[in-house]
Amino acid sequence: MRIIDLQDKQGGVDISLKIIWDQAKPEERFGKKIKSVLVADAESKQGDPTAYLDLTNEDIEKYKQFDKIKVTNAYTKLRHNGQFWITNAEQIEKIEEE
Repeated sequence: MRIIDLQDKQGGVDISLKIIWDQAKPEERFGKKIKSVLVADAESKQGDPTAYLDLTNEDIEKYKQFDKIKVTNAYTKLRHNGQFWITNAEQIEKIEEE
């Protein structure tokens, strides 16, 4: 799946992404630490669609800018500005470069 294929209020999303911006400060929300990072498709080029991804708790320190990651079983929301938000991921893991 790619960012361009996302739908509003879609569950069960599996997608490969790269973190392109991670300078936000973590916030305490819903009883956990959450940091929102800007992501693009793992193989994207400049100008391709982007989305926000919520990293929680230990994932905040584990993943950094330019990391490629695989997000499993997440939920998406379309924000009022047309930007997608990917949240509540069941699992996030780093994609190792070959």
